[in-house]
Amino acid sequence: MKKTVFQCIGNVLLFTLMGLAFMFPFSEVTQMEMGFHGTVTIFPFLLTAHLIIYPIIHYILAKKYHWRKSSNSELAYSDEREKIIVSESTKIAYKVLIGGLIVTIAAIGGIKFFSLSTGMNISTYSISIALLTVLLDIATIFYCVKWCREYKKYYLPFL
Repeated sequence: MKKTVFQCIGNVLLFTLMGLAFMFPFSEVTQMEMGFHGTVTIFPFLLTAHLIIYPIIHYILAKKYHWRKSSNSELAYSDEREKIIVSESTKIAYKVLIGGLIVTIAAIGGIKFFSLSTGMNISTYSISIALLTVLLDIATIFYCVKWCREYKKYYLPFL
């Protein structure tokens, strides 16, 4: 269970940092005659740090808790009970993603319509990245919570 929770937390951090890095790559951009000049925000650096530090921490924890190398994904399973746990968790994440994508598409369309009807200049790029980032985070959290609940149901039935 520790492995799945660790990987889900890592994925939520990755999705959040990636969304922030794509939404706010520069804090100041200046047009020049041969391109542009910009000041990079901290988010791309945090994303790079996460991409370097996370695998190191994963390797250390894998050695400490004797995680199998063949199951580097939170979708891996070793027996029938774990197969059921992964299956149920994946179903809930899929439902969240499908419902969330429908809501996201409707929200982006609504924002675009609102922007056109009011004459306001709303950045659909930033809003789209934010909505997709939040959707990925929510689906991962739902997967992790369902995985932990199913794990407790099958492996710790008396608690």
